[in-house]
Amino acid sequence: MSKLRDVATGPGPFASVYLDASHDTEDAEKVTELRWRGLREQLAGQGAPEETLVALDEAVSEARPPAGKAGRVLIASGARVLVDQTLPVPPPADVTRFSSLPDLLPLASYLPQPVPHVVVVVDSAGADLHSFDGRVDLVETVRGRQHPLHKAGGGGWAHKRMQQRVEDTVKHNVKQVAEEVERLVREVRAELVVLGGEVQARSALHHELHLDDGLVVEVEGAGLAAGTDDEEFDNAVRALVAQRRQQHDADAVDRFRAERGRDGLAVEGLADVTGSLRQANVDTLVVDVDVLADELVWTSDQPGQVGADEAGVRQVAGDPAAVRRTRADEALARAAAVTGANVVVGDDVELVQGVGAILRHRP
Repeated sequence: MSKLRDVATGPGPFASVYLDASHDTEDAEKVTELRWRGLREQLAGQGAPEETLVALDEAVSEARPPAGKAGRVLIASGARVLVDQTLPVPPPADVTRFSSLPDLLPLASYLPQPVPHVVVVVDSAGADLHSFDGRVDLVETVRGRQHPLHKAGGGGWAHKRMQQRVEDTVKHNVKQVAEEVERLVREVRAELVVLGGEVQARSALHHELHLDDGLVVEVEGAGLAAGTDDEEFDNAVRALVAQRRQQHDADAVDRFRAERGRDGLAVEGLADVTGSLRQANVDTLVVDVDVLADELVWTSDQPGQVGADEAGVRQVAGDPAAVRRTRADEALARAAAVTGANVVVGDDVELVQGVGAILRHRP
C-alpha cells in the first residue's frame, strides 16, 4: 500500500474504476468500448467533471489490450490519471466511484506484499541469476572455468585424469555459483530460491547450497543454450511466487487470530483500529471488504487521521472545518497507505465491523 502513498495524499475528488479488461474474444475491442461507455456515464452521473472523464477516455483508448482474461484499475483526479494498472484477473463486477477519497482497498487483493526471491538457471559452466528485493529486479551472470567441461572417450590413465579434471572443473563452477546465490539470498532477504537448468548441475547446486530446504525449489525447464524456450519455466516461477504471496496473507490472518486470543498485538472494530492507525501503530490491516463497505468513519485533511468518533479527529485536525464523515473502506485504505501498513483481505475470518489490525507494538 505504501506504493500508493502519493495517490492517497493527493488532492481530490477522485474517479475510481475497476473493470473487466479481458481480450479473449473476436469482438473484445467492441465489448471494451461499450463497457467503458456505460462506466463513463455512471461516473458522469456521480458528478465526475469532464476533464477527468476525458483523461480516462484517453487512458482506455490508448491502452494495449491484455492477453486473455484480465482486469484493470484506473484512478484519476482533475485531468490526470494517477493509477492505470492491469490486474491479473477481472474484478467480480465492474465498479465506478466518484468520491473525495480514492477507492484503494480493492487493490489490496491485487497488490499483495512482494516476495523477495532469487531465480537461478545453471549449467556446468556457470549460471544466470535473477534477484528481486521487493522493489528492484537485478540480473547477473556467473561464469566459471570453461575447460575441461566435457568428458572424452577412451581409456587408460590419461582418460581417468581427464575425467577427474572435468569433475573438478564442474565442482569448482557449482561452488562459485552457490557462493553467489547465498550472497544474493542474504542481500535481498529472499523467501524463495528457484533452480532451473541442466538436471545434474541443478542437483549439484542444490546440494552445495547452505540454505533451508523449504527455501529452495527445483523446476524443470529453462536452460542457458541459445533458443531455449523458457515460457513454461517462467510460468512455474510466477506460480511459486504467487503461492508464497498467498501464504503471506494466510499467515497474517493466522497471526491475527492468535494475537486476538491472547490480548496481544491485535485489535478489531473501528474504534480500536482507527486509534491505532492515528498512532501509525498498524503493521497489517485485516479487512472484510463487504462488511466494511457499510461503515462510516470521521476523517480530516490529514490522511493518517481517521476515527470512529468525531471528537478524536477534531482534536488533531489541521483544519477543524475539514472534518467530515467518510466511507470507512476509503478512509482506512488511505491511512494504511500513508502509514506504511500492509492490507490483507480476510475472507474467512469474522471481524467486528469488518476490520482488525495486527499492531507494530503494544499500546
